[in-house]
Amino acid sequence: MSPIELIVPTRNRREKLVRMLNSVPAEANGAPVEVVIVCDGDRETERFLLSLGNPAFRVVLVAEHRGAVYCRNLATSVSRGAVLYATDDIEFEAGSIDRAAREMAARFPDEDGVIGFAQTGNGKYSHAGVALVGRAFVDRYPGRRLFYPGYFHFACQEILRAAETLDRFYFCEGARLVHFHPSFNAGHKDRTHVEARVRRGRDKTLSFSREAAGLTWGIGREAAR
Repeated sequence: MSPIELIVPTRNRREKLVRMLNSVPAEANGAPVEVVIVCDGDRETERFLLSLGNPAFRVVLVAEHRGAVYCRNLATSVSRGAVLYATDDIEFEAGSIDRAAREMAARFPDEDGVIGFAQTGNGKYSHAGVALVGRAFVDRYPGRRLFYPGYFHFACQEILRAAETLDRFYFCEGARLVHFHPSFNAGHKDRTHVEARVRRGRDKTLSFSREAAGLTWGIGREAAR
């Protein structure tokens, strides 16, 4: 399998980010896991990460707050292998990324598929909220930008719709993570969560309108050219 690039946008969540990073293995099913952290208008976290001098991850700074979708697309557009997109307020259970990589190899040996992760700590989540996306599946997107650029934060629903339409999605119950979502975990609400929720209504309205128009990023009229 291709190297896996774990792409994580982050903003003002240093402690949560470190917890997540500590749960990431160096490899999964024999493939190296390369971590790319995109600091979303967050120079303090960038400076902190660079001060660690840790070669296990790469740090990218977006000078202004542009949102998770912009940050992820920035990283996926220059990625070369499979992509595992995640958030900074989760913790992978031991062996979960390895199990997802094994399912990818078994079910989509051409790497043209998506493996969804199961979540605890979040009462309602998309099966593609955190997902491993094969190299060939990412290739179908314009400029390898995995998320529709019109969204600010909430955009995984179109990846799920595209993968299910193409019969290229598998939800892996064994690939588990804990999501410390503040709606279901007292004491975890922070400024970054509040900022994201402000954008939620607009993202949902856009999602409904695009689905009603028969649009799904990456397939049909919006496939890579």
